[in-house]
Amino acid sequence: MIGKVVGILGVGTIGGSIGMRARRNGAYVLGSDCSSAALDAARDSGAIDAIAAPDSLRHAGDVVVIATHLEATLSELARLASQPKASPALLLDVSSVKAPVARAARGLWNFVGTHPMAGSERSGVSGARADLFDGCSWAYVPSGNDELDGRAVEFIRWCGGVPVAMEAEEHDRSVALTSHLPQIVASCYAALLRQNGPDSQPLCGPVARELLRIANMNPAMWVDILRANADNIEPQLRRLTAELQDALSRYCSVAAKR
Repeated sequence: MIGKVVGILGVGTIGGSIGMRARRNGAYVLGSDCSSAALDAARDSGAIDAIAAPDSLRHAGDVVVIATHLEATLSELARLASQPKASPALLLDVSSVKAPVARAARGLWNFVGTHPMAGSERSGVSGARADLFDGCSWAYVPSGNDELDGRAVEFIRWCGGVPVAMEAEEHDRSVALTSHLPQIVASCYAALLRQNGPDSQPLCGPVARELLRIANMNPAMWVDILRANADNIEPQLRRLTAELQDALSRYCSVAAKR
């Protein structure tokens, strides 16, 4: 087993899912969150065994997962980096961008940055599932310490994920196209559909329904992510804009000539 005790800071969908999987695997899970309601919900849903103060997680857990929003994750890493050596054998995050995280985590001997390519349109622990990561790619940024990286890979597999080693900058360039751009497209499409009124929704096909599902993800979380990766998103968004303009010329100009 990875560790007898797993600590989770941030018991939302990802943190809660890790907690459920860890408990299913036999670990004792401690949870911490700025919201007491979220902690109560996490305990009631079986995502954690007990509530712990944030500072106690690094002393009590064999593995500690930072599963907060990006800005909170960066703040926590900076705080930990300024303190004496932390005790868990493995400290990791699950943020959707990795370059800012890597910078904030400099000096942390036990840290590996990771990003599971899984999630839910439901916010909070209500969207958590023990099998959320099964078969899903789970990126991690090699730390340069083979033993530490081995622990991270083992933890990812323990949670059901498929480990994918990737440098932070390469990761951020890739997810700009594969994750962040689709989120923008989904949000824009959902706004367009709302402008058309409710009568259109019953006629939505599977692609439209998937775009609407994605658009329902927590907007506050996505604002931080998109801004943090703007340099990588901008060229992809411009390329997509050009493709849409080309589609407008090809399809609508043909219709206009009929």
